[in-house]
Amino acid sequence: MKLDKLNRIFNATLNLTGKVGIAGLKMSSIAKEASMATGTLYLYFKNKKELLNALYFKLQKESAPALISEINHLPIEIQLYKMWSLALKRLVENNLRIIFLEQFLISPYVSESSKEMDARFRNYLRDLLDKGKKENQIKDVDSNILISLIIGFLRNFSTYIFKDKEGELSEKSIDESFSLCWEAIKK
Repeated sequence: MKLDKLNRIFNATLNLTGKVGIAGLKMSSIAKEASMATGTLYLYFKNKKELLNALYFKLQKESAPALISEINHLPIEIQLYKMWSLALKRLVENNLRIIFLEQFLISPYVSESSKEMDARFRNYLRDLLDKGKKENQIKDVDSNILISLIIGFLRNFSTYIFKDKEGELSEKSIDESFSLCWEAIKK
């Protein structure tokens, strides 16, 4: 029961973020969208900041950062492919994640622990790319530029699949898009 209510709250938050943005979110609107009383919402989250950070953690646990411990022993290209594939599937599954993540990470609602989670993932990517540079696999370009290229392509491509292809994501699309990204960053 509690998990169902949490999922309703999170889905309502994503939906409303897509409509009014994070700045326009109100706890009463989220409760209404989740078909519950505002007081019930406050039993789960004391304020908007706590709710937004909980949603961020949930989304991160379902996406690429959750794979790190399972894949960090694999070759660089395979690690990147596995993260690419999972992230693309999750973003196409619910494109409102992109809207939320882009707005949340630049909002004043980001907690220190959310900042740390984002920094850990970016540091992992940076270290992976730096390792690839040392092994002469990755172009000798600032890793922050490479990360922006990867994430930007991933977000744009997932939006294209979601909107123009009506969510039809095939393994071929995953493979081809990753191949293009890999070709852009490999030496």
